[in-house]
Amino acid sequence: MISFLKIKNYRGIKSCTIGDLKKVNVFIGRNNSGKSSLLESLYLASASFNFNEVLSKKVENKIDYLLNRRCFRGLKWGSAKEVLWYNYNTEVPITIELKMNSENLRIDLFEWHQHPLIKHKVDAYDYVCLIDKYLVNSRTHSVAFSDRFQEFDKFKQFMSNFKFIDVSLMQEIDVIEKKLWKDLLKNRYDKLIVEVLREGYEIEVEDLTYTTYDEGRTYQLAVKLPQTTIRVDDLGDGARYSLILIMISALSKNTVLLIEEPENHQHPSGLAKTFDMFLSLVKKNNIQVFISTHSLDFLKLLKDISQKKEIDFGVYFLERNRDGIVDVRHLTGENIDVLERMGFDPRFLDII
Repeated sequence: MISFLKIKNYRGIKSCTIGDLKKVNVFIGRNNSGKSSLLESLYLASASFNFNEVLSKKVENKIDYLLNRRCFRGLKWGSAKEVLWYNYNTEVPITIELKMNSENLRIDLFEWHQHPLIKHKVDAYDYVCLIDKYLVNSRTHSVAFSDRFQEFDKFKQFMSNFKFIDVSLMQEIDVIEKKLWKDLLKNRYDKLIVEVLREGYEIEVEDLTYTTYDEGRTYQLAVKLPQTTIRVDDLGDGARYSLILIMISALSKNTVLLIEEPENHQHPSGLAKTFDMFLSLVKKNNIQVFISTHSLDFLKLLKDISQKKEIDFGVYFLERNRDGIVDVRHLTGENIDVLERMGFDPRFLDII
């Protein structure tokens, strides 16, 4: 589990340090306070261990995903890399420092190398590139091929399998079906999806199936109802988001999920059932979660479910100044209860 995070020079963040991270971490604050950039920086760190983007048909790697996540414009590293840097200044590297189980990991992204590099002094070389399997000298940009990377195996499974879950992922549900459906069915996790759709969205689901549409040219996931069968594409936004979240979390183990504003398009009852199921999977599969939100109701809901399931839960209020320095205040569940009893909304701590 990540217990400490420090970010430098990523998008709107000049510098941000967060300690005492928990199993479930929720980031709140005003728009443009750095919440999305914080989630994205963790995904950038993951790219140093696994460069491929597996849940998108629009891009092939995680760097191109980050370049286009907020608005897909077909941006590529060669011509648009500077958008990832604070104030577009590529002269200094983007740096992400992590502490996991008392071990430190530092990852830098330089403008002259698309793959994020891991800080590690080996003779004349000060970085390693796990993607291309070579040592890197950041002063001369020289490289040397090597197989001396066994010491990073302890981080590899955890760091490689980060997933980014946001509303735009609903446009990629066909990719998610193809990637996950076989393993979901093998483990009968499809039953979890049926349960969430029934109880959270009051859909009379009998089962899920995979069938053909468009005269047999398209295979799609579909929902069996008492009188008919409909495509999952034709479910409401909230139900489709829930389906994607449960599919991904059911098959994720010993890693991190990054979730942006899950309250979007959601009725409270659907959100409650979805996250009750989700946090059960978080506990069972040893997943660490980082979530951004603007919803006080969702914050309360997540706090209550986490406490019921005895999952460590932390809320972090982010406030960014004009110089890009992000100040972080850690709120415990007790802090939130006290603020609410006093009539304060914890999302407005900057005003308080």
